[in-house]
Amino acid sequence: MNQIPMQYFNLAEENYSKYGLSVIQLIQIGKFYELWHEPDTSSRQQVYSQAELLVESSIRSRSLGAIPPIEQVASLLDMRIISPGKRSLLQMGFPIYSLTTHLSTLLDKGWTIIVIDELVTGKSGPKQRAVSQVYSPSCNLEDCSELSYVLSIYFSQDDSLGITLFSAMNGHSIIFPVSWTDRDKVIRLLISYRIREIVIRADSGVSSNILINKIYNLLIGWNLFPSEPNAKIEVMGETLANLPC
Repeated sequence: MNQIPMQYFNLAEENYSKYGLSVIQLIQIGKFYELWHEPDTSSRQQVYSQAELLVESSIRSRSLGAIPPIEQVASLLDMRIISPGKRSLLQMGFPIYSLTTHLSTLLDKGWTIIVIDELVTGKSGPKQRAVSQVYSPSCNLEDCSELSYVLSIYFSQDDSLGITLFSAMNGHSIIFPVSWTDRDKVIRLLISYRIREIVIRADSGVSSNILINKIYNLLIGWNLFPSEPNAKIEVMGETLANLPC
């Protein structure tokens, strides 16, 4: 593998650990942004239907095959994937000036977008590149027409929840505790905010079986998760050791 693809996939590993697996990484090649994928590589994602996640692990069926991000993006943007020459890489791309056009489409589908630009160094030799922009559903400074929020939910061992609402666009935040029995009261507050991302953490002592059911029942009850049983949920590989998947 030559230098540019190696840099691309090394950065992808770093960005997965920082931003999760719902990441699209675009690299500048001349006047284009490109998205790459290595076929036949093991996926760090497993995909389950909502219905499967809400049943006992002993009767849960095998996970579905995760669709590579490049295929999902190509479908969303109605673009073609190519495999140039004898290289095994799959590639797709679009002109740099089109990025602003595609941002809202990708962010609305929950993707975090990492942009890697060429650096102007004035030196000869291979071009240097670095991450220049990070766009997420809750933080898109290209569109400030409406404030977007991150909702953080913390599950403690004493059956209480820690709730945080935060907007990276203006720094506004709300933090408060709530008991599990009073959880339905929170929805009155949440309907006033445009929640675009959800982060969930839990004490290590919380039972995995109980936690999974609580998480999805909670999000459904707060109208933050699709109620359709065939909705797909992607699970990070690192969490599978702690969850009954």
